[in-house]
Amino acid sequence: MAQHYVAATVFALLAGPAFVSARWLAGGRLPLPAGSTGMTAGDKAVLDSRLARLMRMIGLAMLATAAGVALWGDDETRLLALAAVMVLVVNGLALAAVLVVVAAKRRARDRR
Repeated sequence: MAQHYVAATVFALLAGPAFVSARWLAGGRLPLPAGSTGMTAGDKAVLDSRLARLMRMIGLAMLATAAGVALWGDDETRLLALAAVMVLVVNGLALAAVLVVVAAKRRARDRR
């Protein structure tokens, strides 16, 4: 088995925790920290939904990366471009998740 297929399998397996986390968040099991007293149940549901959507998008980006590595494993230029795009997309989605949490906390604080 070529090494790029092993790498593609690893990427595909690493997407699993993102989907598990998305399922966990969609079930409304996000614990609220002690400082989030101003957050209502509706605010928490919106936050859970947005974070679950972002986690699913991260999982899909990782699966797309796995497919790209499997298809273009022999072409170093395409692999470099794929790695750059994957880093930008996944880190951008992680930043979006942080911004969603910050905005939710700000809305809860302003409401108090």
